[in-house]
Amino acid sequence: MSKKAFFALIAMIGIAAGCGPSFTPALQKGEAVQSGMVLVMGKIVIDPVWFTKKDIEQQGGEIPNIRIGMTYDLSKEATEGKLYYPDEGVNPILSEFFYYPLSPGNRYIRSGMVFKVKGHHMVGVAKGQAVYDVLNFFRNIRFEVPPNAKAVYIGTIVYKHDGKHATAILVRDEYSEAVQELEKMKMPGIRAGDLKKRLAVVVK
Repeated sequence: MSKKAFFALIAMIGIAAGCGPSFTPALQKGEAVQSGMVLVMGKIVIDPVWFTKKDIEQQGGEIPNIRIGMTYDLSKEATEGKLYYPDEGVNPILSEFFYYPLSPGNRYIRSGMVFKVKGHHMVGVAKGQAVYDVLNFFRNIRFEVPPNAKAVYIGTIVYKHDGKHATAILVRDEYSEAVQELEKMKMPGIRAGDLKKRLAVVVK
């Protein structure tokens, strides 16, 4: 693992270990949005596809996800190779719609990390432990969570990459499909007509 990836990994481990905020769990089918929260719906895609069938088998069949770090403003420096602690974290499955209960206000997606098992240590004290490739995304993407909304759709965020880093980002509008998927979730108190479109914007 490169030095930059190591520092980024330490930052994200800090979140999970309690040194920063924990990852917000996604809502599942039939679950209600907590009082005072807004359902945020969208999707994250990486292009080109980074996982082969063999890669997924090496990860025990686990569906690939991406660890996303967010802040409420841009005051914290968030660049690859430098340690930072996001204000919030989410861990959506790649290429699938996500459903997160978030408080109203602006958010900035600052970082994303995808891990892939590339092998295992063969000797020494770490023998048998997984060795990972890490795909890093450091960009600023703003999205709004309106205070008067029940549910908001922020789009499909597509990270273009070269196998190690983001090369470009675009936001696709798949609102019609999102409405259909929201209906299937059967979340108490939320109808498909409640889903407001507020597409995310790439800041830099």
